[in-house]
Parts: sequence; structure tokens; C-alpha cells
Amino acid sequence: MYAGHTPWVHPTVPPPAQPQPPDTARANFRWTSSADRIDPFAEGPHYGPVLEPFLVRAVSATIRINPLISPPTDSHEDYLRWNMIFPTSTCYRTTGPKRSWIKGREAPATFPRLSHIRIISRSFPWMISVKARRQNIGVTCGEVVEAISAYFHGDVAKKEYEGVSTRRRREIWQAYQYNRSTDSNVPGGHLGEQLRRLDWIGSHSRWGGLVRDDEFIKEACGDVLPCTFELKCIPSYPLTPEEASEQQRIARHAENRSRSRPNSRPNSRPRSMGSRSNSNEGRDTETTTEEEEESEYD
Repeated sequence: MYAGHTPWVHPTVPPPAQPQPPDTARANFRWTSSADRIDPFAEGPHYGPVLEPFLVRAVSATIRINPLISPPTDSHEDYLRWNMIFPTSTCYRTTGPKRSWIKGREAPATFPRLSHIRIISRSFPWMISVKARRQNIGVTCGEVVEAISAYFHGDVAKKEYEGVSTRRRREIWQAYQYNRSTDSNVPGGHLGEQLRRLDWIGSHSRWGGLVRDDEFIKEACGDVLPCTFELKCIPSYPLTPEEASEQQRIARHAENRSRSRPNSRPNSRPRSMGSRSNSNEGRDTETTTEEEEESEYD
């Protein structure tokens, strides 16, 4: 046989089989299996960097809000329920209505994680600032809820109350009276005599979740500020007897715990958005007076 000679093969002998490609199913499993995918909202300090607001704008990062603190959807049945005029101990997940919210409090509020976020709303004229207590973790869901609660329990400045229309003052005053009544749907007299920011939101006291709405943020703030979100405040509804009893029990337990601990003050106070408040409320031109309400507030 010489070079280049093709050996004779009997026609009944099948040709040699082509080499099989390597079996990559096992190798690819780790990349295709959901078991190996990292939850972007997993708790802990080891799942990505914590971004500062200026860096978010510089790199044009797309921010996602944790579904747990987002508005409920038809496809997502695990979300928070909370009447924001009550303590955060009455906040619960829909998957565990008999227990105050625990699981998910330490989860990041956003992805990527942020060191600082701001919250505005159509239901009140201020900006709430939430700063992460731990810079290696970022702002958590629990910190968002606690910051909102602490803010709502703060006092309304007299000039803020006097700067709105008469009709708006009447609405705030009615909410003030109702929130201190004996109705089981409100906290009652332990709120004290001072006008609080939770009175400002009136009947829209239910947690509705955080959303990104750049159009509203630009309208309210004059620019699309990074790391700024809208809080949805939705109308409250009467509690069932069972819900009222459970909420009162949780509230009493929280009040007893707070009395047993030394007093603490929040790290910082949110900034006021006075210019937005004046411009929005100035559209109402009612001129009637209610001396009784204002003298009570004084």
C-alpha cells in the first residue's frame, strides 16, 4: 500500500461512527439550574456592592425595588400590610398574618443596594430620608418601614399647618380628632395632643408600597433625583373584629416593650419640601375661617 491509497472496504461494512460531542449536560447544570442563582434581595453583606446616590446617576444604574415593599400584584401574593398610623409591630406579611413582620426585615430594599434613599408621596408634602445603618449592607426593608413610622409620629410645625388652605386644614383637623377617638381602627389618645404628621395623611393611611415614578419625582422635586421613590398611601378600611382584636394586642405589647426600654431619638430628621407643599396647596382658594380649629391647634 502506498501513500494516498484508499483501502478497499466491503460494501456491507458500515462506515465508522462519527465521534460524539462531549456530554456537557452536567457541566451546564450549574449555569442553568435555579438552585445556583443568587437572589438579588438575599440578606447579608456579600451579594454585591452598596452604591452611593451620586454613583447611581454616574453609571445610569437601573434600580429595582424589593417586591416585599412594592405594591401587591396578581402574580405576587407575599407583600406587607400595615396601617401606618399604628406602630411597625402591627405590620405583617400576607403569608403570615398572625405574626408581626420578622422575615425580610434585613433584606435589601433595592437592587443594587443603596446607602441612602429618599421617599416622597402625593399624600404628604415632605421628603423622608433613609440612611443605611450598616454601610456594607445598605438600606434594608426594615429600615424603610421604621423610618416612615418615626417620621409620621413626628410633630407638624405650626407654619406648615397654617400654610395650607382652609379646606385642607379642616381635613387634617378631622383626621386629628378621629385618630384620638375610641374607634378600634385608630391608635387613640396615646398619640397625645400634638398634631402629628400621621394626621396629615388622613384616611389614606394604608401602606401601598414603594414605586419608581420619574415623572412624578421630576414634577415634585424639579429634577429626577437618584435613589428617590414614591410611597403609595392607600385608603384605609374598617378592620374585622378579629383583626381589630389582634392589632390591639400587638399594639399593647409594643407599647409595653417601648416603656421598658430607655428613650431613643432618631438619627436624623427628614427634610421638608415646603416649596412643593405651598405650590400644591395654593391651588385651593377657599377663604372661610375656622377659628375654633386653629385655636385648638395653637
